[in-house]
Amino acid sequence: MIITVRSDIGAGSRGSAEGVTVLLDLSEQSGIADQLEKKDCEVLFAEGFTSVYAKNIEKVLHICEAVCGEVYASLRSGYFPIVISGDHSSATGTIAGIKKAKPESRLGIIWIDAHADLHTPFTSSSGNMHGMTLAASLGLDNVACFLRDPDKTTLDFWWRFKRIGGLIEKIRPLDIVYVTLRDLEEQESRLIEELGIRVFSTEELREIKEKALGTLILEYLKDCTDIYLSFDTDSLDGSISKGTGLPVDNGIMPTEAEELICIILEDPRVLCFEITELNPRFDINHATTTMVYNILEKALGILKTVPRPSFH
Repeated sequence: MIITVRSDIGAGSRGSAEGVTVLLDLSEQSGIADQLEKKDCEVLFAEGFTSVYAKNIEKVLHICEAVCGEVYASLRSGYFPIVISGDHSSATGTIAGIKKAKPESRLGIIWIDAHADLHTPFTSSSGNMHGMTLAASLGLDNVACFLRDPDKTTLDFWWRFKRIGGLIEKIRPLDIVYVTLRDLEEQESRLIEELGIRVFSTEELREIKEKALGTLILEYLKDCTDIYLSFDTDSLDGSISKGTGLPVDNGIMPTEAEELICIILEDPRVLCFEITELNPRFDINHATTTMVYNILEKALGILKTVPRPSFH
């Protein structure tokens, strides 16, 4: 099942909601999404509380609650949810939906991204919610790296944001794997070191190649019963990929991403795949759109051929 989330209010730049429509349209034109159920996650943009510490937090909260519900329903109905989202804040809802459907699961996270997304209202200088996704899913505040002093209303919404799906600590730090992480702040670096989160750099990818890296990642997550794979467009090398809000050089190349993602998706423990942060407004000659669409096409090809265990 393809679940679309046409929202970009968790990002610093608008436009990535349009990327969702572009990818879905291309997949329908090519026929690769034929025979797949499609669900457009309801995104409401009514007025909501916001603050400099967590911009649009009330709206993002409601969007993620809706994503949680759709992912939960998809898994409970026996579908494999393929989430195409505007910005990475929606992944808080995706993770919550997986854990709501499978509360006893030990969930592994493969986060292919230039950024760690480990900020909180206490540490984020921008206040953008797409940079707080994994901190919320881990149930963290990171007050030890205190940078800002959020007001009570912001913290009340943050508490609700962490509890989407009914659980606060949905994942364990040692069950997270970062791939091509390279643009992070001191507060995030300290957390990664303190929590022992595994990071595979672009240099490691180049040294051992995609197949070996995929094998290493899956071996590292061998004790996880399920795996969620999330691909942020800004993981692509920023020297060739401009169609995202925060392009960063020294990233993964498109063919490397295709190969690595296909290797990971061949593992039957993978039960959800997400693509996010494609922004057509910044896309020169549609180059990034083509790269990301090719990744989606290859992923759908693998998912159609690799049998998945039925949901219980």
